[in-house]
Amino acid sequence: MDNNDIFMSGYINKVIKITFLDNLYVTGTYVDYCYSTNVVVLVPENGHGNARLLIPMTAIKTIGPWLY
Repeated sequence: MDNNDIFMSGYINKVIKITFLDNLYVTGTYVDYCYSTNVVVLVPENGHGNARLLIPMTAIKTIGPWLY
């Protein structure tokens, strides 16, 4: 992937659902992707203040839109 491309650009600032390999999941707003560490940055739906989840791509089973 070219570093000039935005990973999942269609999901920026939208609520997504990330399912982990053990089928647990988290929902939140997708805000960034760290190219150097291969980590997705998510603001949890029920997050407080500046709460951020850093999720390594190796732990993710699926990523998709979250429909309420």
